[in-house]
Amino acid sequence: LVQSAPKDHGARPPAAASSEPDYELFQTRVARVDATGRLEAVVDGKVMRHYPDTDRLQIDQLVLSARDAAGKALHASSAEGWADMGADLVTLQGGAHVTAYPIWPVTDEADPNQSPVVFAGEVLNVNTRLRQVWSERAVQLIQGTRRMDAQSMHYDDQTGIADLGGRVHGRYGVVEAR
Repeated sequence: LVQSAPKDHGARPPAAASSEPDYELFQTRVARVDATGRLEAVVDGKVMRHYPDTDRLQIDQLVLSARDAAGKALHASSAEGWADMGADLVTLQGGAHVTAYPIWPVTDEADPNQSPVVFAGEVLNVNTRLRQVWSERAVQLIQGTRRMDAQSMHYDDQTGIADLGGRVHGRYGVVEAR
């Protein structure tokens, strides 16, 4: 019996992670909290599929909400998207919108710098921990009466600086035609 048993040639290599979803959840929420229990980020979706090879979630009808310790909020939505398991990095696809809200209460509503900043594009990326929004595709940025269109963009919400790339077109203030 020992002579006919197959020989053990050492440990088997680990099986490759599947590129097919290993589970699918409906009407689901993924949340991240800090060490004190404060809610930092929430991703909601109509359908979420987990892919073990990348440990990421594919999400249909994605809605993202995030708030930093100072009270600045981000809200985002898209037809679909991807998120890592901690909702740190989120990619929005299909009618992507991100709104970066200032700290409330606003002290001067007439100041356009205290207006929310709205980004719209086909694909937008969000880092909820660093509070950054970027895209390598056409994007529109709106803040109060200001509107900018660019071929790419990187926005840092901590500094309020938007780096617009490619062909850029913008308008400041309201021009009324009669």
